[in-house]
Amino acid sequence: MFITVHKIFSLLFLLATTSNAIEIIAVSPDNSYRSSDLWNDTYFMDLSESFQFIIDFHICNYSSINYCAEKYPNSLILLDFSEDSYIQYTLLEFCNYHFLVHLVYQHNFKYNDGLTYSAVSSLSDQMDAFYSLMEHFNWTQGAAFNNKENYEIKDRFLNFSSFMSILTIESLEDIENLVNQTVARMGATLYYLLTSPSESIKLQNALTKGKLLTKGNGILLNQESAYGCSIDGSLIVTEAGMEFAESTMEYYEKSLKSILKLIIQNSIETFSELQYFLESELENHYNKARYSIVNIQNGERVVVGSIVDRKINFFGNLTFLGGISTVPKSIKKVIDLSITAGTTNPGALPSTTTKLAAMGAFVAQDEINAGNSILPNFQISMFNFDCGVSLYNATFATACYKNNVDKIGHSHLTTFGSAVAIGQYKIFKALNVTVPSIGSTNGDGSLASSTNYPLYVRLYTSLIYSKWSILLNALGWKNIAALYEYNTWGIGVYQALNISMQNVGIKIVNPEDSRHMPGNLDRNGVKNYTNIFQTIINTQARLIVMMLQCPMCNYVIELLYDMGLRRGDIVILAGSQDVSACIATNDSYLYKRVELGVSMIRLSVPYWVGSIGENTRDGISEKYNMTTPNSFGCYYYDSLYLVANALDFMIDRGYDYADPYMLMSTIRNTKFTGCSGLISIGKGTNDRNFEFFYIEENKIDDQGIPYIHLVGKLYPFGTQVIKYVDTLIYPDGTSIKPTDFRNANYKCPFSSKEVQTFPKGRILVFGICFTIAFITVLITFFIWKKWWNIPIEELKEKKEISFQDFVVGATIAIELFQFCNMGPDFSIVEPFLYNVSDVLSMNLESVIKLKNGVFWIVVDVVYGGIVLWVILCLVVLYRLDEKWRFWWIFRFLGWLGDILMPILGNLCFIPFVSICLDIFLCDQSIGDDFTDSFLSADCYYFCWKDTHLIYAIFSFFALLAYEPFAVFCRPLWQEFQPILHVKTLPLYLMVKTVVQTIIIVLSKTLQRAQNLAHAIVFVLLMTGYAIFIFRMKPYNYARFSFWQGLSIVGVVWLSLLLAIGLGLGDNGLSIPLLCCWIIGWLFLLFFGLYVQFKKYPSLLITKKSRDTSTLFRFAFTFGNKSKNSLNEIHKMSTHHKTMPLG
Repeated sequence: MFITVHKIFSLLFLLATTSNAIEIIAVSPDNSYRSSDLWNDTYFMDLSESFQFIIDFHICNYSSINYCAEKYPNSLILLDFSEDSYIQYTLLEFCNYHFLVHLVYQHNFKYNDGLTYSAVSSLSDQMDAFYSLMEHFNWTQGAAFNNKENYEIKDRFLNFSSFMSILTIESLEDIENLVNQTVARMGATLYYLLTSPSESIKLQNALTKGKLLTKGNGILLNQESAYGCSIDGSLIVTEAGMEFAESTMEYYEKSLKSILKLIIQNSIETFSELQYFLESELENHYNKARYSIVNIQNGERVVVGSIVDRKINFFGNLTFLGGISTVPKSIKKVIDLSITAGTTNPGALPSTTTKLAAMGAFVAQDEINAGNSILPNFQISMFNFDCGVSLYNATFATACYKNNVDKIGHSHLTTFGSAVAIGQYKIFKALNVTVPSIGSTNGDGSLASSTNYPLYVRLYTSLIYSKWSILLNALGWKNIAALYEYNTWGIGVYQALNISMQNVGIKIVNPEDSRHMPGNLDRNGVKNYTNIFQTIINTQARLIVMMLQCPMCNYVIELLYDMGLRRGDIVILAGSQDVSACIATNDSYLYKRVELGVSMIRLSVPYWVGSIGENTRDGISEKYNMTTPNSFGCYYYDSLYLVANALDFMIDRGYDYADPYMLMSTIRNTKFTGCSGLISIGKGTNDRNFEFFYIEENKIDDQGIPYIHLVGKLYPFGTQVIKYVDTLIYPDGTSIKPTDFRNANYKCPFSSKEVQTFPKGRILVFGICFTIAFITVLITFFIWKKWWNIPIEELKEKKEISFQDFVVGATIAIELFQFCNMGPDFSIVEPFLYNVSDVLSMNLESVIKLKNGVFWIVVDVVYGGIVLWVILCLVVLYRLDEKWRFWWIFRFLGWLGDILMPILGNLCFIPFVSICLDIFLCDQSIGDDFTDSFLSADCYYFCWKDTHLIYAIFSFFALLAYEPFAVFCRPLWQEFQPILHVKTLPLYLMVKTVVQTIIIVLSKTLQRAQNLAHAIVFVLLMTGYAIFIFRMKPYNYARFSFWQGLSIVGVVWLSLLLAIGLGLGDNGLSIPLLCCWIIGWLFLLFFGLYVQFKKYPSLLITKKSRDTSTLFRFAFTFGNKSKNSLNEIHKMSTHHKTMPLG
C-alpha cells in the first residue's frame, strides 16, 4: 500500500510543477515517502496542469498540519490516505476549521458528516449491486463469509435471506477449521466471499481442498475478496473501471483518478464551487459508481455483464464451477450416488424385479431429502443405471457404465443379481472408478469375502440357504431334492446348501447332474430340461428346494404340474420372496402354480420389521400406488440409509466422504435400525448379521391368488430354534408333517414304473451263485475226503464245562435263527423273531431299511473280516506263531485265532457269504443293457460298471478265498482246544457248509423269482438235513446232538407253515397259522426238555470253585495251545500222508 501511495504522490507532484491550479494537501499515512524513481511515472499525465502538491507532509500532530495550512492557504482539498478512524476524525475537524474538502479513500464513519467525501462507492451501494446479482440468480441460500469488523454485512445478509448462513472469520488460522468442520456440515452449494484479500485467498484454498468448489456449486466475490482469485467459474461484482484491479490500493488509485478527472473537467477553482460540485456529483458523500460482472474463465477475468441501478445486463457467456453454463440452484448441497434399478437383461427377457425392489431406495431418498434427522443440509441424488439387472453381459455392461462414468456417485447401490453385481464391481475397477458398492440381496457366496471385494458390502447373506438345514433338521426331514440355476448366484447358494445339509446328515437324493439348469430360461426353454424334472420326480422326494429366480420358477412349477404332480405330492421350499410372490402372477397358468404352490414354505430374511418397516411399506404403496410392495424394497431402502448414515457421521466430524476407503470403513461400522430390523455388517465379511429369519408359507385368498403368510421365526443360534406365530399348514391341508418321500418305501432315482425284471441279469445271478455253490461242494468233498474223514470219541464221563463248550452250545441257538432267516420270508412275525434273526444273519435288506448307505459300510466290514480270516488261517496252518515267536505280532495273531476262528469261520459264514452274493443281485433294470440294471441293495448304483464292477470282482475272489479256509478250519479249531469236551463230527461240519451255501444261493435266486417254489424246496432240504442230523449224531455229546436236530425240526415247522401261507395267497402267517407256529415251537421246547431229562444225562458240570469268568481267562491266555496239536492232523488222512502245512 505504501508503494502505491508514494506513486500517487510522485504523479501529483509532477502535475503540480507544470501548472498553477487548485492546491491540495496530501496527508500520508507515514513519513517514508522518499522514492524519487517514481517521479517520471506518467500515470496521471492526462490530467490538466491545475494542481499543486505538498510532498513532504508528515502526520504527526496538529502542529505539522497547521504548518501546511499556513504555508498553503489557497488549498481546497485535504487528501486523506489514513485508514485509522481517530486520525480521520482529527483531520475532519481540521478541514472544517480551515474550509478544506476532506477527501478519503475509505470512510470509516457510520454516517457522512460535514466536508468528508469518499473516493470510493458506499458499502450500501456495493452490497446493493451484490444482492441484485444474487436476486437475479435466485440465490437465497448458501454460506457467506465476512471478517469480524463488517457487522453491517452480516445484518444486511440476514435481512436479505433468513436461510443464509453467515460465517464470521475471527482469524486466518481459524479459516481451515471453519471450512472443514462447519461449512462441510452445512451442505451449502453457494459461497459468498466479502472478506479481506488475505482471508479470501485462504478461504478459496480451504474450499478447494475440501472439494466444495465442485461442479454444480457457485461462488460470488465482492471487489476486495476477488484480488488474486483465479478459480474458473467464479463471479465477481466490481465497480466499473476496476475490473482488473489487482490490489486495494490500485482500486483506490483508480477511484481517486475518476474524481480528479471530474474536478478538472469542470474547471473548479473555489471552495464553494468544489463543495457544490461534490454534493451534486457524489451520492450521500460517496462516489457514485456503476458495477461490472466479471467471470473467471480459463484463468482470466472476463467482463460478462453490468449492474446499473440494480438492473442486470449480460453481454457475455457465463461459465460456472465445473465448466457448466447452467446457473447453480439455490438448494442444499447435492451428494451424488448411483443405483442399478432398470429392467434390461441383454439378450434375454427384461426383468421388473429389480425395478420394483429399487422403489424402496427412492422412498428412502425422498425421506432423507425432506427430513432433518439425517443429512439435514444435504440432498441425495441417484443416477439410475440400466446396464443389466439379473443377466450379465460384459460387453453391454462395460459400454453402458463407460458412457456414463461421470454419473457414478460416491457410492453405488447394485442389483441383487449376483453375476451382475460381480461384473459391475470388476467394470468399476477396470474404469478406475473407486466407490463403495452396496448390495441389497445378492446371495452369491464369493461376495462374502472382504478380501476379494474390499469395496463391497451387502444387507444379505449367502448363508440363508445353509439355514435350511437347521429348519429341516428341526422339523425331522432327512431327504430332499435340490434344483438351482447354473450361474454365479445359483452355484454359490447351492454350495452353501449342500455343505450345510451334509453337516446335519440330510441327503440330497437327486443325482448331481440333475440338480441344475441354466438361468434366465423362458417357458419353452425350461421344457428342454424335462429329463431333469423326471429324475427329480422319480426320486419320490416330497421336498424340493428351489434355488431359482423369477420368472423361471413359474415355468418350472408349471412343467411339474404338466408332468403329473398335484397338491400334496411335493412341498416346495424357497429361499427367496421372489419365488413366493412371482407365482401369484395372474395369468392363464395361475391354476397350475396355485395347485403346487399352495403351502410353499419359504425361509427368508426379515422385512417390514417394526414401525419403520410398516411406514416404509406404506410409503412405497402410496408413492407407486401398489397394494403389495416387493419385500426386497425393504433392503434397497436400508441400503440407501446405510450409506446415508455413514455420510452423516463423516460430515458431522469433518471427514472427507469423497475418500472411498474411508467411506467404506464407515459403512462397515455403521449400525442402525431400518426397515428389515437391526442393520450391521459382520466383522471380516461383507455379509450382514442376522438374528433371525422368517418362516413363511403361501396361502390362497378368496379369489384363488397366493399370498405370503408368516408362520414363525428361525433363530439359528437361539436356544429355541423355531418360534411359531401361527400353525404351519402343509399342502394336504393339515398340520401333520408329511414324509420325506411320496412313497416312503421307495427311494430310488427313477420311477417305479420304469423298473422291470431283467432276465439276462437274473440268468447271470443264477449262474454266478450256482457256480459258487458247485465250487463249494467240490472243495468241501475234497477236504473231507483227504483230511477230515475221521470219527470222534463219544463223551461218556462227566467233565467240567469250559467256555469253549458254551460256544458250541450257543452256536446251536444262533444257527436256528440263521436258518429261519434263509427260509421263506416271515417278516410278519414281529417283533422278536424277525429282528433277532435279522441281527444274527445280518439280513441286508432289513439293514438298508433301517438306514440308507449302511450297506456299503457292512460290505467293507465283511471284506475286512474275510481278509482277517485268511490271515489267521495262514498263521495257524503254517504255525507262524510257533516259528516266529520272537515277533509279538505273530504271537498275538495266534492268540487272536483261538478267539475269532469259531466266530469268523462258523457263525459269520452265512452273513459273509450272503453279503458277498448280494453284490451280484442285479436282476432288475430300467433298460435293456447290463449297465441299465441296478443293485437291489442300493438302487443308486448301476451294475457292471464303475464302482459296482470293482466290488463284484473283489466279492468273487473273496468268496473263493473265504470258503475253502472256512471248510478246512471249522473242524481244525476244536483240535486246538485242550479243554473243549464237546467235539463236532467233521462230516457234519462239511455237510453243514454245503447246506448253508445251498440255502444262501436259493435265497438269492429261486426266492427272488418264485417264493412258493423256494419255500417248498427249502422245506424238503431242511427235512433231509434234519434226518441227517438225527442219524449221524453230529456231536460226541448226546444232548447237543438232540437239540441240534430238534432246532432244525423247528425250522422245518416254521418253513412248512410259511409255505402253506404262500400257497393260500398270504404273504406270511395268517392268524391260524401263526398260532400253529407258536404251539408247534412250544411243543418242541417242552418235548425236548422232557426227552433230555429222561434219556440224555448231563455230562458237563460246573464246579463251585470256578465261574465262567475264570474259565474264560484260562481258555484265552497265551500259551494254552498244545504244541503238538497241529502234528495230530497228520494222523487224520485216510492215506496216512503228511499234510503240507509247513
